[in-house]
Amino acid sequence: MESFPELNTKRLHLKEIKGEHVGILYDLFTNKEILKFYGSDPMTDISEAQELIQKFRVGLKHNTVIRWGIFLKSNGRLIGTCGFHNWNHRYYRAEIGYELSPEYWGNAYMKEAIETIIEYGFEHLDLHRVGALISPHNKASSSLIEKLGFEREGVLKDYAYSGQGFIDLTMYAKIKND
Repeated sequence: MESFPELNTKRLHLKEIKGEHVGILYDLFTNKEILKFYGSDPMTDISEAQELIQKFRVGLKHNTVIRWGIFLKSNGRLIGTCGFHNWNHRYYRAEIGYELSPEYWGNAYMKEAIETIIEYGFEHLDLHRVGALISPHNKASSSLIEKLGFEREGVLKDYAYSGQGFIDLTMYAKIKND
């Protein structure tokens, strides 16, 4: 991908996360409410946020990851991220991931962002299938994904490991022409 694709919705600007956003990214990934169902431990040093930004850049360069920062148009504030990972060109599929600062929960910002990147993925990234792996206990995320037309495919037992041990994840998917 030659340049990072910037996307716009009614209320949001989806664009590249850069070094200047490291502090806010660190705040997101140290927030235990956000990470409750995320499958990773909170960051302990700001250098981890810098490394994450670098991983996003490398993933984009290799066309395996694309992660947008979710910025409010009203004030330019970074409030979360969303994007595709485990992007497999041979099989025309990727998985979606996202997180949003709790102070913005309940305002349909994530729905707005995900609708936009799903459309972009199908139309411009040649995706046929987008998957989502969600904790069975994360009712808000499951509800959001289902509202966006994802279908529940099943539970993957002990599929991931977090600091507390192995966890189940529910697989959801959305197919381009469904």
